[in-house]
Parts: sequence; structure tokens; C-alpha cells
Amino acid sequence: MIEIRSKLIDFNLSHIELKETNPIAIFVHNEAGEKVAGISGETHGNWLEISFLWVDETLRGQNIGTKLMEAAELEAMQRGCKKSFLDTFSFQAKDFYIKLGYEEVFALDEYPLPSKRHYFVKKLKCND
Repeated sequence: MIEIRSKLIDFNLSHIELKETNPIAIFVHNEAGEKVAGISGETHGNWLEISFLWVDETLRGQNIGTKLMEAAELEAMQRGCKKSFLDTFSFQAKDFYIKLGYEEVFALDEYPLPSKRHYFVKKLKCND
């Protein structure tokens, strides 16, 4: 599987002008130094791709997720990104992302079975 992915990435990179992607990761630690929340993804050209956002259940409702999203978006804008995209399942955080200004552009019904997988984009508020 890794070999197939590697070969596909090589092919894709040979056809696009900007080959470099840059990881982004921001974490929140508790007093014991354990990660209790975090966001990760990458920037590529004009785009921020959010891969994972997680906040420990005991900390939800304290705007930690919002602050992590804002921090990632700010870092992405500093890197020149103009847009962001992500996906989420129907049992996860669809309404949260809508509240943050993301617009749903596509949904896979019955994925993987009774759920949906939602795809969102957002235009970042750049100063240009």
C-alpha cells in the first residue's frame, strides 16, 4: 500500500507546479504535559487542509476547538493560504464547522453505513 501511495504521489507531483507541502500541528497540554487537544493538517499552495481536530471530551464546550481552528487558519494565512478544507462525519462536528464559517460542498451518503461524510471549504480572511 505504501509503495502504491508513493508512486501516485510522485506522479501527481510531476503534474503540479507547487510540489512542497508543509505540515501544521498545534497542541494543548494539561499540567502533566499530556496532550488533551490538537489539530493537524498541512498547507499546500493556497490551501490549508485540516486532517484531524480532537478535544478531550472533558474539555469540550470551552472554545478550545475554536481556538485551535483559528490558530491553524492564522498560521495558514501567514503561509499564504487563501482557503481551507476538511471533512467530518455526521456524528462528529458538522455544526461546529458551519458555525466557524465553513460551507458544505459535498456529502457522501451512507458512509460508511448509516452515517454521512461531509466535505467543507472556507475562504480565509486574508489581507489582500
